Amino acid sequence: MKKAHLAALSLLAAACAGDLPPRSVLQDLRVLALLAKPLEAQLGDQVTVGALTVAPPGATVSTVAWSFCPFTVGATASDACAVPACEVQLTPAPDGSVTADPGALAADCLQRYGGAAAAGSALPSQVPDQLQTLFRYVVTASDSSSREAVLRIPFYPRGVPADRNRPPVVTSLEIGGLAKALATPPAESVGTVPKGGQLEIRVVLDPASVQRYPDSSGRTVDEQLFVSFYTTGGRFDFDRGVGLDENVQLKDEKVPADVTSTQVYAVAHDDRGGATVLGPYKVDFAR
Repeated sequence: MKKAHLAALSLLAAACAGDLPPRSVLQDLRVLALLAKPLEAQLGDQVTVGALTVAPPGATVSTVAWSFCPFTVGATASDACAVPACEVQLTPAPDGSVTADPGALAADCLQRYGGAAAAGSALPSQVPDQLQTLFRYVVTASDSSSREAVLRIPFYPRGVPADRNRPPVVTSLEIGGLAKALATPPAESVGTVPKGGQLEIRVVLDPASVQRYPDSSGRTVDEQLFVSFYTTGGRFDFDRGVGLDENVQLKDEKVPADVTSTQVYAVAHDDRGGATVLGPYKVDFAR
């Protein structure tokens, strides 16, 4: 009886998991990417960060809050600020982005709590060659759901690397075999998923986007690039690929009869925080 009971529970758990939509289907509040410029900073740099946020169906984004920490203790400690009093709130610009000067805020923190530097001055010599600074983004939707996302920006008190990290460059996007505009997606539909069929979406990245950099052990390694795909309706055959040329199939699967279109996004990432966003693109379902 005990074994039968455990087996039944396992089947029930598997059935429930199967009912959950995959991560690529946007049915709840999501932060698809935090976009920074520059991705690595030195003294005097102003870093600007924006967010790509998608609200749940029928809801809107109600509040956003940004903060900056000049000294984070890292992901192993939930990206807490090493000196909590130094985590400052940032005021978004009209476009929703925020801007901070990592060097000035780090120096101000040390001056106020470490007595090591005057505000706005160069950082003291005992400061490491690289600091991990952190932008934190908290968003709430009108249905009371909320999300938090963080982006670590390396700060180099003595100057950034000669080949500063850059986001991946997308050379082409094809939907249904036809090239689509990258900078400003059109409002009208860019393709149709046949009834019961599928539509190919392909993203190609510039090989020059793969940069070499020293990892934490000091070895020089190649960046890894990958592309994530998202949709508000339908299903992908898979939703994330590693490489320079990625294509997925958007399928007419689990689409309610009254749903005639979906919004599709693609986000190209590197493994150091760089990101490039494509979308949203409207795609129809044949009915």
